[in-house]
Amino acid sequence: MSGWPPMGAVVAIGFMLAFAGCTGLPADEAESTPYDSERSGTVELATGETIGYRCLGEGGPAVMLEAGTDAAGTSAFPGELVASIAEDTTVCVYDRPGTSTSSSDPPDRARGYDDLIAVLDGVLAALELEPPYVVAGQSGGGNIAISYAMRHPERVAGVVTIDSYHDDPGEMAAWQAEEGFTWEDNPEHVDWVQAAAQQDAHPIPIGGFPVRILSATQADPGGIENQAYWLGLSPDARQIVIEGPHDLQWAAPDAIAAEFRTLLYELQQ
Repeated sequence: MSGWPPMGAVVAIGFMLAFAGCTGLPADEAESTPYDSERSGTVELATGETIGYRCLGEGGPAVMLEAGTDAAGTSAFPGELVASIAEDTTVCVYDRPGTSTSSSDPPDRARGYDDLIAVLDGVLAALELEPPYVVAGQSGGGNIAISYAMRHPERVAGVVTIDSYHDDPGEMAAWQAEEGFTWEDNPEHVDWVQAAAQQDAHPIPIGGFPVRILSATQADPGGIENQAYWLGLSPDARQIVIEGPHDLQWAAPDAIAAEFRTLLYELQQ
């Protein structure tokens, strides 16, 4: 996105760096190979919103993958990664409001994590996925996964973040004021300063479930150290550093899939 700071300018607003690097490949380059266990389409939430989704695999704990900020989940992850996870369990992706024509537009107001979690709750219910879940996400999607676990720790089996930053609300607010950036300037209509403040105010740890923090070596300088903040989320938290850029799901899908499969193996024992 034009107008956003270059990678490395402000480590504390890592997941706000949702320019093209956080959206995955263009739709015509994303893999869409059909599988016997695939189900896809749209679901209508109790609020009347329509949400596009895609699921593969069977069994549990189900994995819900959150795309990066302003990115459509159904095209933000390579097919080989989703299919690899589906070998062990159910895995789903979906398009948050404002990220794709398959989903409704967001309300015309500032939104926060309450709104994002309400949509996720609605999708999980509509897809009839049983808790506990592995909630996971790349970039800003990882922050959504963390916020979901903060809100519903009893429904969470594990958390996986893929190059997701801990954001400082004060620094984000200063940058937004300087740039004249508001919630109206992003497709999801999220007030990320408010969202970061809400997340920062939540006490940690949030549970004893496993948390896996996957950090990229070639993204933001200081990003690995910044993301180590999330080690405080659980006594069973580990940080795994993976060679590659911010969009690790595209650059290192095998390494990402291996971490998911290791975690699922541990949970299913």
